[in-house]
Amino acid sequence: MLIAVTAGIVISSINSKDKSADINVWPYVIPLIAASLGFGLYRGVNRQKRLFESYTLTFSNNLITREQLNTPTISIYFNDIKEIVKNRNGSITIRGKNVTDVISVPSQIEDYSQLQDTLTQIKSFSTKSNDHFLEKYRGIISLLTIGLMLSVYTVTNKIIVVLSGTLLVGLMIWSLFEVRRSKNIDSKTKRGMWWVLLVLASVIAVMIMKLTGQQKT
Repeated sequence: MLIAVTAGIVISSINSKDKSADINVWPYVIPLIAASLGFGLYRGVNRQKRLFESYTLTFSNNLITREQLNTPTISIYFNDIKEIVKNRNGSITIRGKNVTDVISVPSQIEDYSQLQDTLTQIKSFSTKSNDHFLEKYRGIISLLTIGLMLSVYTVTNKIIVVLSGTLLVGLMIWSLFEVRRSKNIDSKTKRGMWWVLLVLASVIAVMIMKLTGQQKT
């Protein structure tokens, strides 16, 4: 959130025709942004707390079932488990045959040792996850997305705008698709992802204007 807001301020400053006027409004804008971020963070933490506390993992009839508030239920038969991975932070990932059948078990779950013993009897733990590239480096991709957005909105070179814009549009569409199909993300977060369409429309509009308008040299 902080990176995104900073990027927005930078884009506004660079593209502004009257920099001095913009500087005068920062004492009002920055506190408003900070208050909005703080309020959003407070609500988000409380929502995540409710989700975290509602987490249950059930073993019955050769089936593992994960249930969580406002989140799709995931059930995987023992025979359909492809791998069980213990991550560096202590969390456990259980993967089924379907790409969306992924149960993420937090390390803070009750009876953690007993859970490990039970899972070991079902399938041996893997030492290396089979995450694909986009999942493994999603943090770097998030920073890349901000950089691409800065390029689209601030750079005038048409080649750079086309390359950055095309990659940015692809990443945004992919992120929307991945969030919408995930069974580990709650419904409120999924609904909130539709705002990406507005950003997507803005990026495409800026690309069209820069490619069809007069470019300053």
